[in-house]
Amino acid sequence: MTGAAGGPAEVGRLGRAHGLRGELFLRPFSDVAERFAIGSRLELVNGRELVIERIRPHDRGYLVGFAGVSSRNDAEGLVGSVLYGQPLDLPDLVLVSDLIGSHLLDQHGVERGVVVSVEENPASELMVLDTGALVPTVFISRVQSDPVKRVEVEAPDGLFDL
Repeated sequence: MTGAAGGPAEVGRLGRAHGLRGELFLRPFSDVAERFAIGSRLELVNGRELVIERIRPHDRGYLVGFAGVSSRNDAEGLVGSVLYGQPLDLPDLVLVSDLIGSHLLDQHGVERGVVVSVEENPASELMVLDTGALVPTVFISRVQSDPVKRVEVEAPDGLFDL
């Protein structure tokens, strides 16, 4: 759910080099699996393109090898780099930037607050409202950005009673 509408989205950060064949640890910021498939093209801030040649799950992320990165020295030059991906045409994809600043309404049309941030959580990302309420993103039923940013949710009874 990370990204900004319209331009390249941050999809991950490269960590430590691993082994001698140019692999790196990749911490993903995106939960869209297509971003990290073999053959996927990712960019660095300087415009350099990296193509995923091999990838496997490892310790809450991936070990990834890119075309043209074949040694530990090559890999160490990429440590700490942020990876960017082009916007995807996924109609059900909701970006964090779509949520921040949105007025949240429950299924009865009652406004419950404004989304000020989104926090990661193992079960589902949580929208943090200016009222202090936490609302799992799995309850989103509709996101609207024109004319007013609005998020509608199908919240279970009692969610806003705490």
